[in-house]
Amino acid sequence: MLGEAGAPGRGIWPLTLYPGGGRGGTAEVVFQYLAARDPFTDRDLRLELLKRLNEIEGVEIPEGKLELRPNFRLALLETDHNRELLGETLAWFRDRWEKRDTA
Repeated sequence: MLGEAGAPGRGIWPLTLYPGGGRGGTAEVVFQYLAARDPFTDRDLRLELLKRLNEIEGVEIPEGKLELRPNFRLALLETDHNRELLGETLAWFRDRWEKRDTA
């Protein structure tokens, strides 16, 4: 999680991971919460996050889920390529957050 420790409502995170108990688990994309946290109150930034996640093979989040909390299977991250894409997406997310006050 990014944000100030101990500052209620100041934290920001793109995903919540659920282990899944034998079913492989899921990653929940928290668009619903991002919509209330700068800089992701900007719909275009949330849409960019969605597009980046959809580059991961097997992830297919429709634009209609941009205000919700869709998920994808953690098993999709078994390939090096998919893990690399997720890493790049998380770095992009962090970069947008760190630059939020300079725009």
